[in-house]
Amino acid sequence: MATYIIADLHLSENKPLLLNALANFYDKTLILNDRLIILGDMFDVFVGVDPKSAFHQKIRSIISKAHARGITTLFQRGNRDFLMDSKAADYFCMTLISDFYAIPTINGNALLMHGDQLCAQDRSYQNFKRFSNNPLVKAVFMCLPLSTRENIGSKIRSKSENRESRNDLERHLRNPNVKKLGRMFLEKAKCKLLIHGHFHVYGGEDNAFGEGTYRLGLGMWDSNFSYIKVDRNELKLVQRKMEKNF
Repeated sequence: MATYIIADLHLSENKPLLLNALANFYDKTLILNDRLIILGDMFDVFVGVDPKSAFHQKIRSIISKAHARGITTLFQRGNRDFLMDSKAADYFCMTLISDFYAIPTINGNALLMHGDQLCAQDRSYQNFKRFSNNPLVKAVFMCLPLSTRENIGSKIRSKSENRESRNDLERHLRNPNVKKLGRMFLEKAKCKLLIHGHFHVYGGEDNAFGEGTYRLGLGMWDSNFSYIKVDRNELKLVQRKMEKNF
């Protein structure tokens, strides 16, 4: 049995290649008793389940077929799909997990998170996150017509796109405040390794949050795709070209 970890697929109706890539990843990489953990932003924007949507039906079909083959899918909310609740996750044949989730690896316990929790200095984003995660706000928003929710979601998405370059994001990860926050998360979880997405910066970093700590960052699925494989023998971070595999 192996655990695979991915993040930041940003699936949308106008990117069929990514949906096909997810289907092929399940079919060609995962086998009986494996599990896949998705660290958020599986959707480019998610404002609730639409059972009439062929796009949502396709995602459900991909994951449910994998489930029938003995593959478990766990989902952790990201900033693009924070409205995912346990009922919606169940629709897609996934199990919703907490925003901070630890798993055992050959190198000790690893803490999994989407990664936006490290953006503490972005006050406008954190204020929006606190506001939008308020249960009352969520309940009111989900009572709106689907078309209205989709319109609001599109506007939020357009504002967040292309705000920072890769260099900006790499500098952000080296920020002393981020280092301090990451160390706090690891100490609280009693872990030495942090695995995350969100920044779309692929790669590992030794002593990332202090001596003896390590960080593994997953990239966004685009021209490349990345994943982490964890089993009793190894822990490895992999990146491949999308066009050569799918």
